Amino acid sequence: MIDSLPQVLAPAAPPLERSSGNYWLIETLRRWGITTYAGVNGGGLIHVTKHLEPLTDLEEATDGRPRMLTMGEYVAGFAPLGYYLASGRIAGCVTTTGAATKLGSSGLTDAKLHSIPAVYLIALNSTMSVGLAPLQDVSIHGMNIVPQLQAELGDGCVVIDDIDTMEERLERAQRVLQQSRPVAIAFYPDILSRPAEMRVPWRQQPPGFRPADVEQFLREFPVIADGRRVVIYVGGEAARQPGMPALTTQLSELLQAPTVWSVNGANAVAPENAYGFGYISFGGNDVAMKLWRSLGPDDVVITLGFDAGEYSLNLGPIPAGNVWHFSSWVEPYGHLNGDFRHRVTGAYRLVRGDLDAILAEIIPRLRRDGAGRRPAVDLPQSLNSRLISRDVRDGCVDFMAFYEALHESWRPNSIGFDDVCIAYKDRQYVTQRPHPFIPFHTTHDGSAMGGGFGLGVGAKLADPSLNTFVFSGDGCWRLFGGALADAANLDLRLFIINNGVYAIVDKGLEVVIPDVERRRYHGSLPSIDFVAAARAHGWDGFRLEPDLRNLGEIMDACYEQTGRSILVDVPVDADQVIGLNPRLNNLTTKTYL
Repeated sequence: MIDSLPQVLAPAAPPLERSSGNYWLIETLRRWGITTYAGVNGGGLIHVTKHLEPLTDLEEATDGRPRMLTMGEYVAGFAPLGYYLASGRIAGCVTTTGAATKLGSSGLTDAKLHSIPAVYLIALNSTMSVGLAPLQDVSIHGMNIVPQLQAELGDGCVVIDDIDTMEERLERAQRVLQQSRPVAIAFYPDILSRPAEMRVPWRQQPPGFRPADVEQFLREFPVIADGRRVVIYVGGEAARQPGMPALTTQLSELLQAPTVWSVNGANAVAPENAYGFGYISFGGNDVAMKLWRSLGPDDVVITLGFDAGEYSLNLGPIPAGNVWHFSSWVEPYGHLNGDFRHRVTGAYRLVRGDLDAILAEIIPRLRRDGAGRRPAVDLPQSLNSRLISRDVRDGCVDFMAFYEALHESWRPNSIGFDDVCIAYKDRQYVTQRPHPFIPFHTTHDGSAMGGGFGLGVGAKLADPSLNTFVFSGDGCWRLFGGALADAANLDLRLFIINNGVYAIVDKGLEVVIPDVERRRYHGSLPSIDFVAAARAHGWDGFRLEPDLRNLGEIMDACYEQTGRSILVDVPVDADQVIGLNPRLNNLTTKTYL
């Protein structure tokens, strides 16, 4: 009887308008290849986000249709960074008026500090409400957000305040993105809702280099470097170029040059590079740090990119007599007037161009014409010499053994992110060299706790086939724990380094203020049952046994893509100090406080 009842079809939704600036903003970005966004809808966003379809399943992430993952703005602000690092493609974050912009801005800042192109769509108040005390007032009378964005981003803050100039503003946004910088597109909703039609195609920039710079290098370097030690410093920019691990190995071998790298620069270094001396500075290897401290006026340094932040150069200059800096970036973090002359004690020369194109040009020519003589180099096997205690509290893992075992467990098509916890200084010290199956990234210059989770979300949206691992702390959890439910079906792998303290603070203050009682470090954390919390949010969960006996089972589960995210609770003794933090020496003096 029921089967015979007529079917009542839901009325078809009316078609969306395609004549306003709201539509053309999303459509223009789509034509640029930007189709993935994360954030929360509301307020001044609603007429923009109606042109985005919901992203509810990983299968939708790569269908080419503009989509939005609903996720809290703090996490969403980091998602475009992980998206780009995993794929080389640009993604976006959407923030509605007011506090949402503040939440998403931590990711925006890290995008600036790490030269990552990303789009942040930021809703302002309606022009008609300015001066009338609107909710979440971001005008000059309230938060005054536009000058803040302009102060941080310069021309990377693009304000749409006139529909007739929108094309010109989007052209500027494109130029900023092509310089590997983030852009904030702040718009007045009533302006953007006006009729518009625009054509702003993506103008692809051909790869290459500045010939005059390369010719000058090929003339001068063999003469200046003859008989001198040459050291290569590989920065994060090198990791953005294809084929760089092979090219850096060729350059190291050709120049017989000890090679060191930043934590992100490691992704441009081959594990088998015999001239590899390791990571420098934060979590740096002993051999690399001894080499770096030995630099003097008779040495020559070639930097592939230039990671200038405190965790890379520890506020100091490169104390070499001659530095050649290869780079295509126009305004990298830490620059002064576009270069790093101020961070070098000796002569400084800038060679402009894409790093892979520069090396592909100079390596064959140096082989043919000669690169000068070089002193003998003792090639290290082990990159560490410190003796690390493996005595840990009952119930905790030996963190050295944990990373050693993980380093043997990685499988192809993996990517990893280290959050702002001991994971982002200990992994590199233990493992010494990069792994061929898994690049690791960290946004250490901003050092925003919890950002690693958003990076992992973005990477998974960029390439759902990637086995995506995030290493985060029990302190970092406090900033993203509420977003777990929104990522339950993303097949993420989240390892919580659970040591009961803000470990970077707790151990650091033992050095900085050793005479102050520990309770005034303000570093203790109440215990959380992370596995129970994960399961309550729709995740699977494991507790790693202190003797690591179930690590193999956990890794097998991590490499089964079931559509369900997995959390792993890793109990760690905060008193086991592995990677060192040179920044602590800065904090013990009044010079840098």
